[in-house]
Amino acid sequence: MANDELIETLQEAIMESRAAGDRRGGAERRSGRPSNYAGPERRAATDRRAVADRRSGGDRRTGVDRRHALRRVEDQQAFQKRVEEGELTLEEIEFVRAVDRYKRKFNRPFPTWSEVLAIVKELGYTKDSLS
Repeated sequence: MANDELIETLQEAIMESRAAGDRRGGAERRSGRPSNYAGPERRAATDRRAVADRRSGGDRRTGVDRRHALRRVEDQQAFQKRVEEGELTLEEIEFVRAVDRYKRKFNRPFPTWSEVLAIVKELGYTKDSLS
């Protein structure tokens, strides 16, 4: 009989806690007191996917990354400056342009070492030609 009374008491307690109201009703859940939060409501109805992705600088919907485009222009300008100043040999220029073509063709910002080796072989280099 004691078990039946215990089960009945627990069921009553559960029903009372459910009847207490919505847990998002403004009371702080841990203490039961009203919340003193005065900030903006973060559960607004705006769709977070519709706004620009702040982490990458682009728009999630279109896939446009402004920072990547700016960095690419800066890299091209720096490369052109080094070519004009004669800091690079013709072989280095050919290699850099081959890697750039590969990255654009396969949409790879950072090719793996295996891919770099394939690019070098495509340019005609062999192990014997380097010594």
